[in-house]
Amino acid sequence: MAVAGLGREEPTLFLSNNIAVTARDLITRSTGRNGVEDALGISVNFFHLDCLASEVRLNVDLDVALTVLAHGCYRWLASKLRGFDKAKPKQLSRRFVETGGLVEVQAERIVVHFDKRSHNPLLREATLDADCPPIPWLGHRLVTFDYP
Repeated sequence: MAVAGLGREEPTLFLSNNIAVTARDLITRSTGRNGVEDALGISVNFFHLDCLASEVRLNVDLDVALTVLAHGCYRWLASKLRGFDKAKPKQLSRRFVETGGLVEVQAERIVVHFDKRSHNPLLREATLDADCPPIPWLGHRLVTFDYP
């Protein structure tokens, strides 16, 4: 189905294998879906795999799942860092995730040695590696952090 007048120069194409659905229901469902995807894309616009608001809907299920998962991880990180509970994921990534360091794989654990940074005291205080269970896909090793 092609629909003109939806705010684009060219008509919008809707594809469905459900021949029983009405045109109105198809457009309404698509609009709701776009709203959810656009909101997710805006809130976590710097780390999703494919632009969720793009014209071509490829791997939307995987993109949405990974985007929601990544967003949840950043929210968890924000909740652990004093003074950053309302920080946006992009800010958290820039200040805490995109940092240099060295990863050392030992027999029983993996040690992440962070480079010296002004935010290291906040990371140390958050004790992000406390109560970390052994990670199966890392050979059941523990992950620990080392701050200078």
